Amino acid sequence: MAIGSLFIEGNIRVPSDVYDLTGFRRWVHSDGFPERCRFAYLAGEVCANLSPEELQTHNKLKRAITRYLDVWVDSLDVGETLADGALLVNEAADLSTEPDLMYCSWESLESGRVKYAEAVEGSERYVEVVGSPDLVVEIVSRSSVYKDTQALPPLYFAAGVSEYWLIDARGGEIEFRLLARGEAGWRDVEPDSDGYYRSDVLGGTFRLTRDLNRVGGFRYELLSKSL
Repeated sequence: MAIGSLFIEGNIRVPSDVYDLTGFRRWVHSDGFPERCRFAYLAGEVCANLSPEELQTHNKLKRAITRYLDVWVDSLDVGETLADGALLVNEAADLSTEPDLMYCSWESLESGRVKYAEAVEGSERYVEVVGSPDLVVEIVSRSSVYKDTQALPPLYFAAGVSEYWLIDARGGEIEFRLLARGEAGWRDVEPDSDGYYRSDVLGGTFRLTRDLNRVGGFRYELLSKSL
């Protein structure tokens, strides 16, 4: 039976041909793609996130992680970070999604393990990160629990991602999982006695903390030490 178009909230039309990676990529780069919504293609499943970001446990945390990792990567000149909004595509994993943060090393970019690609050849508009980034970071929100904790981990592993940071700051304590590649799946890296997690991808150890600012909101800091 043919699949018809799906309408969300009355004015967002999801075409019927988005349920394979080629169709999804074509829709994402079309004029009809909604600008204020986030969609992901996860091996035949299309996930939509229409909710605004929660400020204290998502938006501010994402900004802090991006800021601190930018400084770390730039100071060592080992690659570059890509902020929220960059589209990751991996054909082997049948995946297209927008992580909260990606890191691509110079080595991976120079070898072609990951590359920045045009949707239209010759346009000089590089709109996709194709291949296997070294690090992907996802921050869990109420609307992304299934995607971040169940659907994406095996797909990121199949995509050849070297390290996956999964962070959930919605509770009384921050849950920070640093997942490294094992032989058949992800393995949790255990913190050292000071609470720092070793990242072989970034060549350092990291600890995520938070306290309150002067108006009672959360303030995050990503502490780091070289190996």
